[in-house]
Amino acid sequence: MKGIRKRTLYSVAICSAVLIVILAVCVLVGSASIPLKTVLGVLLKSVGLGFIGDAEISRSQEVILLNIRIPRVLLASLVGGGLAITGCVMQAIFKNPMAEPGVLGWASGGAFVAVVVIYTGLASSSVLILPLGAFAGTLITAYTVYKVATVNGYTPSSVLLLTGVALGSLFIALTTLVLTLANVWTMKEMLFWLLGGVDARGWAHIRLAAPAVAVGAVGILFYARELNAMLLGEEVAVTLGVNVQRTKTVLLVLCSLIVGACVSVSGVIGFVGLIVPHLMRFVVGADHRALLPTSFLTGAVFLPLADLLSRTLARPIELRLGIITACLGVPFFLYLLKKNRAKMAGVS
Repeated sequence: MKGIRKRTLYSVAICSAVLIVILAVCVLVGSASIPLKTVLGVLLKSVGLGFIGDAEISRSQEVILLNIRIPRVLLASLVGGGLAITGCVMQAIFKNPMAEPGVLGWASGGAFVAVVVIYTGLASSSVLILPLGAFAGTLITAYTVYKVATVNGYTPSSVLLLTGVALGSLFIALTTLVLTLANVWTMKEMLFWLLGGVDARGWAHIRLAAPAVAVGAVGILFYARELNAMLLGEEVAVTLGVNVQRTKTVLLVLCSLIVGACVSVSGVIGFVGLIVPHLMRFVVGADHRALLPTSFLTGAVFLPLADLLSRTLARPIELRLGIITACLGVPFFLYLLKKNRAKMAGVS
């Protein structure tokens, strides 16, 4: 037990150190490169310690860092961590290596509400109307999927999955309908949101998403042992003293909270929850006591790096973040599909 705890703390410490380095790199690099000395000077000044050091800081550098780059990088890190830890939970609940946060159609519901908000012009009335609409749409979809799939107080994972796929397909169709009804400029705005990104986001978006992601992620960490038991099968988990239905319900609520928060501020970003948990299983193993926190931290590293690629690969054009994650995720998905094809076909 002590060995496992020590190994977990060691892994978390390494991931945390890598996260700090990567966040610093992502803040420093961009269309306008800013020296580390200047970044530190801006940060010290923002907390009232501007008298420390003698860094010469221009007003433009201060605006770029505090209003654009730092909130963008922090938001990408927050979303990446949230999507990664929910992907880890989904793969355990469904005992399916292909599962990820979008599998239950929650994001599709949030996306539909978001395009309706854009189409009706409500999004222009306040910077928070769009994210709040997407957040509410995601949570309502999650609740609907759960209620439809639950019969006599029990929620079979297979029925939950099929219900999510069906409702997700419906919302994709409705989203496409709204797109076809919109004019060119409104459609372009919708597509930019649907393809995902953390550009043009500020501290208000972080304040909106951070509490939900934090509460959800911390809550999930308390269910690491139950997830380990559920990997052995629900019947085995029951014999080990796990209340499977209650555990599944709580985890789905926490995951929907995180996914809703992520979708609300970044749009639809796929494959993060698929790639990161698998990468960390190679490193720390399948024990969720180590896998959950390291997946969150690695997701918090992965998405800022992907965002860095999106804003530097084709300068001065900025690629959508969802395009970058899809280009990275699809080959990995195909690799997993090939690796697990015998298992998915029912061959032992």
